Amino acid sequence: MGRVETLGRVRHEGIIPALRTSVPAEAVHAAQAIRLGGINVVEVSQAPAGSLAVLSALAKAHGKHMLVGAGSVVNGEGVAMAAQAGAQFIVTPGFSAEAVRKAAELDVAIFVGALTPTEVQIASASGADAVKLFPCFAMVGPRYLKALRGQYPQTLFIASGGVTLENCAEYIRAGAIALGIGGDIADAESMAAGDHRVFTVRAKRFREAMAAAREFEDAVRSINVGEGR
Repeated sequence: MGRVETLGRVRHEGIIPALRTSVPAEAVHAAQAIRLGGINVVEVSQAPAGSLAVLSALAKAHGKHMLVGAGSVVNGEGVAMAAQAGAQFIVTPGFSAEAVRKAAELDVAIFVGALTPTEVQIASASGADAVKLFPCFAMVGPRYLKALRGQYPQTLFIASGGVTLENCAEYIRAGAIALGIGGDIADAESMAAGDHRVFTVRAKRFREAMAAAREFEDAVRSINVGEGR
């Protein structure tokens, strides 16, 4: 699957649950629970030790039914290793020109981390498929994203860091194409305890909130178009 198709699927799903574990079986079970909740994309952090094995196991188990990505990738070598392990998209915490070049070379979608206007501008100009605004909570969240969208209307933003069930709709209204969700869907304690059913419940709730927010935005746009005629 190429970059354009991958980005399209991420935009359609709208939610990117992130898993952080060093145990492959934990990630496989967690992803299955998330899929049962209606979300067909998952990101595996490459920060913990043994994370490549986790990514590989997840890609083999769920790669035909879910988009499996690698998060916390910081350089070109990390992109190459993640892609070889089965990652269909790459997420970085900050900007790396080397990572963007390697992703383009391998035709793997990459969502580059940025926070300030300067970082967003650099990331946008680099050829990254989208900018992961991270961590959102550090900059007053949705209001900050809305301000950036006004300055960079062509940039595709993924909101991450402090996005919750309570505020996710605000990020959609502010212009995010997707949301990165960590422990609010798959927390480390529940994962380690094998309590994966809670991931299904949380995934359903986020999916429902996302659908409602998008439906509301579509209705607002329809009204505005009608009034403009």
